[in-house]
Amino acid sequence: MSDADPRPEDSDPARTFRIGHKERDEAIEILREAAGDGRITVDELDERMEAVQKAKHPVDLDAVLADLTTDLPSDRYRPRAEVVRNLPPAQQARGWNPIDPLVVRAGWESEHRRGRWNVPPYIRCEPSMSTIELNFLEVETDLETIDIDVIAGAGTVVVVVPDDWGVDVAELSKSWGSVRSAVSAVPAGGAPTVIVSGSVGMGSFRARFANYFDRRRMAK
Repeated sequence: MSDADPRPEDSDPARTFRIGHKERDEAIEILREAAGDGRITVDELDERMEAVQKAKHPVDLDAVLADLTTDLPSDRYRPRAEVVRNLPPAQQARGWNPIDPLVVRAGWESEHRRGRWNVPPYIRCEPSMSTIELNFLEVETDLETIDIDVIAGAGTVVVVVPDDWGVDVAELSKSWGSVRSAVSAVPAGGAPTVIVSGSVGMGSFRARFANYFDRRRMAK
């Protein structure tokens, strides 16, 4: 292998993706539960919490949590897990397992999911400097909930839903960004609920119903 060749770990997202407040808060909650159950001592809790605060990548959290949980942070970022192969064929596509979500990314150009697209129950949105729009107006689904994990950076996520759907943003955190929703968290008549979690960072999140341009696009 030449010096110019990438090392295997360089392409491992669990070693390169930078974690934030959400991932650290989740790790700390696991540690507190373990201390409450008597699985680690108070001194161990303090030491591990300090390590969590210093962690930069998912694998750093693995080292702290490996003897406390089988749901390791790195599982969310690495390629498809072995468990996916054991799912029914209809559910082997990305997004049908929480550790293997459908990942929608937007770099410098915006990304739009519109029309009658196949919506899985687990989606992760990663906009950087642009916008991701998830438009559910023409979606046909039997799902009761659709979980969207937002890692916004400085980008924007827009969710557009039918009038009877719900959008719950209670678990979506922000630092310098903004979260706005014109949609109730409670759907009507058994319609789906979009549950949004994660962090908008310096970006933004908006949930809304159809506007004039949506209706005009659908009428064509």
